[in-house]
Amino acid sequence: MPAPATPATHYTLTYPQARPDQPPMAVRFTVSPDPKGTWTAERQPYGAGGRMLTGDQPRQYFGCEAQTRAEAAYRGLLVRECLHLAQLLGIELEPRDVRFRDGHPTLDGMDAGQWLEALAAG
Repeated sequence: MPAPATPATHYTLTYPQARPDQPPMAVRFTVSPDPKGTWTAERQPYGAGGRMLTGDQPRQYFGCEAQTRAEAAYRGLLVRECLHLAQLLGIELEPRDVRFRDGHPTLDGMDAGQWLEALAAG
């Protein structure tokens, strides 16, 4: 089977800085195909020093619905993380508040990470 033509989609959500002398924590999300047609959705957190932390087990999907299921898992992981970050900032969001444009989450039409960062700063 030839390699899928669809490239991987990546998105990194950065948490507000806990201390000014340390870089912020971030979580990177990826959904991608491999040459055999298997799709993987992955969540990988990075600590304050850019250290890779223990993440969730990558979720792999096979068969004719693999891409659809992997992309849905990717969106679900991102929505859950956006809601968690908003909760830490004292903001109440609903899952339906997070929309997707070109594989990236948005809130009120703005990139979700930038929107949450603006609220944390202001």
